[in-house]
Amino acid sequence: MRKKSILTEQINKDLRNYNYLKFFAAFKQTLLTSCLFLLFLLFLLIIPNTNPPRNNPDGSLTYQIQQKFFPASTNKLVDMDFPARSGNPLEILRSPRNLNNYQLAQAVGYLHQDFIEKHQDQHLNESMQRLFMMLMQFESISRLRFNRGTGRLISQSDLEDLAGHILNSRWYRESLLRLFSNNAYGFSVDRMLRIFISIQAASHFFEVPYPALFCLFFQESKFDFLADSPTGAKGVGQLTSIGLREVQRLRIYSEMELTLQRTAEYLNQVYTDTQINIWLRKLGFKTIFPELTPIPKKIEFTRISSAFMRKVGKRLVEEGQSYGKKTSTLWYLSKRLRRGRILPKRYAHMHKVFSQMLEENYASSQASAYNIETNILLSTMLYNHYYKYRWRHSKHVYELPAQTRVILAAAAYNHGQTGIRRFLYNLKHEFPMLDFQNLSSQQLRILFTTRRLKHAIRRPFSKIREASRHVRKIMDCTEKRTSIL
Repeated sequence: MRKKSILTEQINKDLRNYNYLKFFAAFKQTLLTSCLFLLFLLFLLIIPNTNPPRNNPDGSLTYQIQQKFFPASTNKLVDMDFPARSGNPLEILRSPRNLNNYQLAQAVGYLHQDFIEKHQDQHLNESMQRLFMMLMQFESISRLRFNRGTGRLISQSDLEDLAGHILNSRWYRESLLRLFSNNAYGFSVDRMLRIFISIQAASHFFEVPYPALFCLFFQESKFDFLADSPTGAKGVGQLTSIGLREVQRLRIYSEMELTLQRTAEYLNQVYTDTQINIWLRKLGFKTIFPELTPIPKKIEFTRISSAFMRKVGKRLVEEGQSYGKKTSTLWYLSKRLRRGRILPKRYAHMHKVFSQMLEENYASSQASAYNIETNILLSTMLYNHYYKYRWRHSKHVYELPAQTRVILAAAAYNHGQTGIRRFLYNLKHEFPMLDFQNLSSQQLRILFTTRRLKHAIRRPFSKIREASRHVRKIMDCTEKRTSIL
């Protein structure tokens, strides 16, 4: 019995020791877990937060975020020569990057303010200040909100250079300032905003250097949607019936058509975006954008009819303008308007009524060549075709650098690729040792003479001189020159 009692006590003692060890192990594990948790919290407090808060009532935005999305203001347009752009331009962000209004405003509010201050003495009125700020800031807004940016070649102008080129132009001093100074002209800022946004979107999706495209449209029409040349070219991009047929041929290719429709879809996304409209209101714009649908297959090369002119005259008379009764006067005034002329003050109302009615009757339809978005996107498709065109004669291929191709594309856009191909062929025979692979835009400027163009394009001398002047002005705009237009 005694042996059994001793054995029982030993078992109980061992059991108590086991429970003590188990308790100590559990306590040790809990203590270790608590220490690790405290260390983790301390680590989170030490590491800085690089993500902006979803709700930021004081409007603060970290410097790191600004640096991530916004490089130096003079380098807003990515160099397309190097490094190459990454990403697929057809991948539209269905859900734009979520930033509250304070963050969006602060992110771009400081950009390009020095440009306005630097040009205060150049008759830069308040309306034009807002317009230039919109032009320059939208590139950053587009990158931040939609991940949609444009590019430029290293030799090309940046955004402030392009704005400065407009500011130094004769068109700005003699036309735009007059339109802004008199409300009777009815100048529409909304249309100008649509033009700037459409050019930026077209440059991105068709992967064309932004300065080249911007300067092409500026030279073609001075951004006037109702521009109509004596040859019949229409709209912002001055599309001709021949150019429109070429566009229709290009649209057969599924890649081209897909790019076109994706660009239109993206534009509609921008137009309906709440934060874009808040940003524009903060700049002082009260803009109503149209609702865009897919670009129609058939585009009408709209011509102004007599019935339309009678409607214009009727509205002018209703608004107290007696000259609306004279149809011949209206035709004369409308032709001057479509050539980019500014009418005298007594006919200022014609600007407003004619442009409004042209938009109501024709340009509001995306099937019309006068429609702003349709015209710009189709014109960009055509320019992109010439920019990426494989210049060749027989079996000889001319390998040309990008800075030369953008200029040749502008010339071909205006006068067709046949004459430009002949120009390169003649140049090769005149200078057998000329290195086409390294032919810079500055060298092309020297070689682009009226004599050589005459042998290449084979048109009347007045047309040759016009072609030479046209291309040189585009080069002046694109290549950081600020000569008077």
